[in-house]
Amino acid sequence: MSSRLPHALLLLALSLCPAAEAPAFEGLLKRKPPPPPVEQAGEALPVMRIQNFTGSSGELALKNLVEEIRRSRAFELLPSGADFPAGRPGFEIGGESVGGRVSCKLRDKSGKLLFERTYAAPGLDENLQALADDLIYTITGKPGIATSRIVFVSNKSGSKQIYLCNADGGNVQQITRHRHGAVNPTLSPDASLLAFTSYRSGFPEVVLMDLGGGMERLVTDTPGANFGAAFAPDGRHLALVMSFLGNPEVFVTDLNTNAAGCLTESIGVPCSPAWSPVGTRLVFSSNEGRGQQLYVMDFGSDKSTGGVERLPVGYSFATDPAWSPDGMQIAFTARSRATLLVAVKDYPDGATRVIQRGASHPSWSPNGRYLIYVQKGDLYRHDLSTDTRRLLIGNFGEISEPRWMN
Repeated sequence: MSSRLPHALLLLALSLCPAAEAPAFEGLLKRKPPPPPVEQAGEALPVMRIQNFTGSSGELALKNLVEEIRRSRAFELLPSGADFPAGRPGFEIGGESVGGRVSCKLRDKSGKLLFERTYAAPGLDENLQALADDLIYTITGKPGIATSRIVFVSNKSGSKQIYLCNADGGNVQQITRHRHGAVNPTLSPDASLLAFTSYRSGFPEVVLMDLGGGMERLVTDTPGANFGAAFAPDGRHLALVMSFLGNPEVFVTDLNTNAAGCLTESIGVPCSPAWSPVGTRLVFSSNEGRGQQLYVMDFGSDKSTGGVERLPVGYSFATDPAWSPDGMQIAFTARSRATLLVAVKDYPDGATRVIQRGASHPSWSPNGRYLIYVQKGDLYRHDLSTDTRRLLIGNFGEISEPRWMN
């Protein structure tokens, strides 16, 4: 396989190509994705001391916040009034909650104020989830997962449709109701947009949905099959597979202008593109005559050759790649002796290890600690640090293609 368009030419093409005649979402795509996490040194968990919360809903807020922090496994909790252990980073939070509204102050153990914030969403749980994620990001430099969302496909309604849920599997909502089904979901970095493959015209086409208002539009009106979209980290570009040139190829399209540039020149059928965290590489699956394998295109890193290279993973069948948030690992679905499995490859030259046999469709949590995947039609979350897992959603039709917002 060869690359069709070097990175510099791709950017030029996206800036100069005329936009296709398709309606655009005004203002939506001007939103900036959240900043990348800041790496901080240190192995031991920071210590968090939570003081009592005052106000009419303060007792409930304190109880639920403690539960959120325990679920995050980001801190070691101390009871109110307990002394901080020597030599460990320590933090204290206190505040009030009235009618679900939450106000709080975070200080380090020396008393220095780190932030003072108020959360005024309609629900107490929503405010506490946002607070928990802010605490984790401020102290550890890594994103929390309490406010993150997961999209997946299920046939529970009788046809394959897309659903959205919280990181713990709760609050499941049906998002699409397309007569002929909807698959291949992907969320934008700020979870405001959903891209997916629809068959409402009889052919696969990529649709963009505003999750706030429910508006939909086609990403491209080109003929042929269009499928397998993946949001770039900037939230402005999509990688997808289009076949209007003849053979299906991987393209990148600018959602503001609808201009698209072709990245590959293959003899197989590429699918499942996934971006590296900084947007300088794409990994995808393709059958180039040697079975379904993973390929990486590097078009923007300091080691870029502008070409496409096969990524050896130790299996003759590999698909559904997903890059870890730190860019150091790639999870994928493999097949061994007619059995699917989820594996993780240390990128670029490290070992491959099996995470779960009989599973497929892996996707990373925003903090890189968890993988979600499907096994026997149910959705699981796997803690990579403890090698334990829990069922998120079961008995919900046949679930497939989960994607965690990154």
